Amino acid sequence: MSPAVSIVMPVFNGERFLRDAVESVLAESFRDLELVVLDDGSTDATPEILTEYASEDSRVRIHREEGETLAQTLNRCVGHCSAPLLARLDADDVSIPGRLEDQVGFMEANPQVALLGGQAELIDEDGEAFGIAEYPTGDADLRRALQTINPFVHSAIVMRRSAFDAAGGYRASLPHAEDLDLWLRIAELGGLANLPGPVVRYRIHSAQQSFRKQREQAVHSMATQMASRARAAGEPDPLEGAGRIDEDFLLVNGIEPLEISEGIVKSACWLGRTSGRAGYAKTEEVLLAAAYEEARSETGSPALLATVHRSASRRHAERGHRLRAKLKAVQARMAERR
Repeated sequence: MSPAVSIVMPVFNGERFLRDAVESVLAESFRDLELVVLDDGSTDATPEILTEYASEDSRVRIHREEGETLAQTLNRCVGHCSAPLLARLDADDVSIPGRLEDQVGFMEANPQVALLGGQAELIDEDGEAFGIAEYPTGDADLRRALQTINPFVHSAIVMRRSAFDAAGGYRASLPHAEDLDLWLRIAELGGLANLPGPVVRYRIHSAQQSFRKQREQAVHSMATQMASRARAAGEPDPLEGAGRIDEDFLLVNGIEPLEISEGIVKSACWLGRTSGRAGYAKTEEVLLAAAYEEARSETGSPALLATVHRSASRRHAERGHRLRAKLKAVQARMAERR
């Protein structure tokens, strides 16, 4: 008999945080689950750790296959799942106790919902909490949010397998926004919701791809939102059969240069502030510098420059640097007056 929910967990060289992630699933009060882990060719102790857990708990099911992109790995992992509900958890995050009981219960009580998430507690490399990522909870608010941001934390979601299959799964052509693209396509098939409380502890650490690929992530996110608008208007999906998806692709498809810069700047500012709060001052400095350069570029604007100054002002204020915070606030107002 199939379990009620399959937890989809891809991993590559995840030995540092893997035990925390696996144990958080196995300790769940909701027991009717399978943890499907796809090891994407790890060369560290990941295979040994997984074998240990699988030998102790038959609900842990390990597969070892290499994919070219995360989207391909995720699709292969889902292919090994047998439940009607799919939950996600990255190998460096932690499920909050009771998460699956709450989410599975919600999905059973709300058959019209195809995709369910929740709020996320932000933790650093040592597991210390430093903030909450909060997102809308209702269907209408989530649909509006999807046009400008990603209001679903990937590790926090539960989705119906039928919706995943009908949407076509993750698209390999979007390695930096494969989740947002899937949410937008699932939104065309069923309802959306987020639980009001945290369901996952989302780990921020220096090796995260989102820090290293911030610009590409911003561009791919804009491409998915552009494609969603095209489908809503009854037009062909511009991402179908697309080759390289970059800034030129956006321009060719009618996205204005200023809009591209806005997406890049806002993404860099958010990631910069978040990395700084997690204790990665150098990463914060690099990301805010990238935002500053984009705002000052030919395709930037005084308003974007003000956005960067306000981000820096907030971080100075949070660190207790009141004079620096005031200076950046003044620079923001001056930029807006230009």
